[in-house]
Amino acid sequence: MARNRTLSSDFWTREDVIDCSPMSRLLLLGLGNFADDHGVQPLRPRTIRLQVFPGDDLDDQRVRAMIEELAAHRLVRVYAIDGVEYLAIEDWAVHHRIGKRARRRYPRDPALPPEVAEPPPPVVEAMPDVPPEVARWRRSVGRSLRHFLPNNGPPPDTEAWINRWIADGCDLHCDVLPAISVACRPSPDRVGPPGLAAVAAYAEANRVRRLAVASSSLAA
Repeated sequence: MARNRTLSSDFWTREDVIDCSPMSRLLLLGLGNFADDHGVQPLRPRTIRLQVFPGDDLDDQRVRAMIEELAAHRLVRVYAIDGVEYLAIEDWAVHHRIGKRARRRYPRDPALPPEVAEPPPPVVEAMPDVPPEVARWRRSVGRSLRHFLPNNGPPPDTEAWINRWIADGCDLHCDVLPAISVACRPSPDRVGPPGLAAVAAYAEANRVRRLAVASSSLAA
């Protein structure tokens, strides 16, 4: 069953999305409408073609090639269980807010680490002397870091970096959260968890690019 999904505005400026062809970007948007509440659906090129491109002159091989392009940019993940292929949208929990998730319709990728129940928000976030904007940043950044670093959680200097990002004029959803999804994504070549300095470098690049796009729009 198709579902309405909310699209974050940072989708259009994410480097991993920009590096894909326009049709593959459109496919990624369409996949979000037909995935379950955990971002998973069977990998059936013909079914996906009829769902997302019902009026376009595309064949199943072209759809499969676009899926492989998205997988190469780590936007989707393909896995098989008992001979059946499944397609999972990467970073689903970060970019899609599902209030009450339905039970899984399809099996989870067995290569992923075990799911960890999200702990309750720290008590400090509810303290009256914490500005609402800072509390919102702590909540969102903490949730994202717990998702990508389930075994380590947010580094000890997270609060200091949050204060710096706010002071530097970074945007939470356009600059910092996409940077976390890139810098903290699991990689077989990485030794140990990444530091937030790497996140800061991506966030600054996102901020500069966002401001450049805004300036170009004003000039036009």
